[in-house]
Amino acid sequence: MTFLEAKTNLCNSKLNISYTDVLAGNNQLFSASDINDAINFGVKQAWDYKPWTFTQKAYKTTIPNPFNGYIDYPNDFEDKSVFLLIVNGVPWKGPAAGKRDFTDYQKWFSDNATDTSLIWSEFDRFIFMNANALTVGQEADVFGKLRAPTLVADGDLLPFSPSTDNNENSGNIAVVLYAYSYLLASEKKKNLQGAMAEAKNAQAILDGVWKPMGERNSQDNSQNRSFFNSQDFFPRRSNRNNTTPGNFP
Repeated sequence: MTFLEAKTNLCNSKLNISYTDVLAGNNQLFSASDINDAINFGVKQAWDYKPWTFTQKAYKTTIPNPFNGYIDYPNDFEDKSVFLLIVNGVPWKGPAAGKRDFTDYQKWFSDNATDTSLIWSEFDRFIFMNANALTVGQEADVFGKLRAPTLVADGDLLPFSPSTDNNENSGNIAVVLYAYSYLLASEKKKNLQGAMAEAKNAQAILDGVWKPMGERNSQDNSQNRSFFNSQDFFPRRSNRNNTTPGNFP
């Protein structure tokens, strides 16, 4: 579904007005800008509803020279959305690697300045990376969530048409319903009850779209990751395997 098709559907099928009249300025209630804003609202609502694959992206960069301990956040990524770093082909993830709380990250290196663990953190719009574990000029792949796009041209595709106009699912209908909800709740319609009902209809469609995707995701098996990834709180206790259940030694 294209931006134009979504706007036409919203006007002709939901608002019972002519999109042609809206474009010509002949509708006394809604302007072309209102319709554009409504569809883009719907896009953003649907975009953030579930972790859709089309919302994620891998951004490739190079470790700069000089390296000051961090790289810039990709401009089109949402804040705090990076979930994986791969540097020089090696994922920075695992029991002794991966993302850390920023305060803990800073404290760790104040105490362990030469540590070479593949650990990283985020602060503001920067990604902090252990300088001891990388080399200037190496490639880094940053995986995170994109910000929702703003549709502008009539031919722009809605999110649930990721490649071509006719390659879509019912998620695009949910976008239109969210847009309809947006206009119903506006000062021009003041129909809050109807707006809530249409938003729920949109969510029901998106839940249906997500259900098989979520089921497929749940079938993915983790590699070399224990079911409970917890530390041994009593590593020096010699008899920890010879105790009666329910009793502390």
